[in-house]
Amino acid sequence: MNNHEPLRQVLETPGPVRLHVENGRGRILVRVADQATTDVTLTGARAAEVRVTQDGRRIGVHAPKPRNGIFGRADELDIEVVVPLDSDLIARSGSASVTASGRLMTARVKSGSGAVVLDQARTVVVDTGSGDISVAEVDGDVRVRTGSGAVDLGRVAGAASVSTGSGDVCLGQVLGTAVVKTGSGDLEVGESTADLTSKTGSGDVVVRTARRGRIQVKGASTRVHVGIPAGTPVWTDVTTVSGRVSSTLPPVGQPEPGADHVELRATTVSGDITLVPA
Repeated sequence: MNNHEPLRQVLETPGPVRLHVENGRGRILVRVADQATTDVTLTGARAAEVRVTQDGRRIGVHAPKPRNGIFGRADELDIEVVVPLDSDLIARSGSASVTASGRLMTARVKSGSGAVVLDQARTVVVDTGSGDISVAEVDGDVRVRTGSGAVDLGRVAGAASVSTGSGDVCLGQVLGTAVVKTGSGDLEVGESTADLTSKTGSGDVVVRTARRGRIQVKGASTRVHVGIPAGTPVWTDVTTVSGRVSSTLPPVGQPEPGADHVELRATTVSGDITLVPA
């Protein structure tokens, strides 16, 4: 693709836009900037066939359909779009990766095998077949689903809903409720400050720091590891058939009215359940 001169278009967009972009194979690159235009740069053998449209604040960038129903190297395209602040993104791809830098209002991405990497958005919805998903920061709610891709969410200010078949899930900091479903993928949470529900077949569950809320874990061969800050009361209802239950937490007693406390409900068949100081 480097042998082809990029094609560029500049559209007048004095306010935020709603960008719809589709690309089967290659890359989708979106960047948010403080400007009053939307800049589109296309690179690839079929760049001239890309359809760029504008209808009010809606901007469309659509790659040509693949020839013979199969994407070949000649169908690979780089689509790079620079949009104004607080714009919305709707992206669809086959194997094309999707990367967005800067703060978006909403990001809705659907991809087959392409990876999705987002910087920051108020609301995020991502669905992939096997592509990995990474989001640095979500100001509100996030909902992601993938077949076998890994999921890495940095900071989520609202509610998080995550579903994956075999991919691992990593949540850095979750300030709202979180519901995570995995088949065989592990779940690791850096900091949980609200209710957390995890259902898994064989994945392990690790919560580095649980500050408050109800943690519910249900799994088969799942190992459960939860860290509790010093002085935080914990109420437990844990069951494991052949695993061990252990705790190195000092006794704290009943929580004062309105004070932070953690409620742990965990059920596993063969996994160990461990509580430790955070």
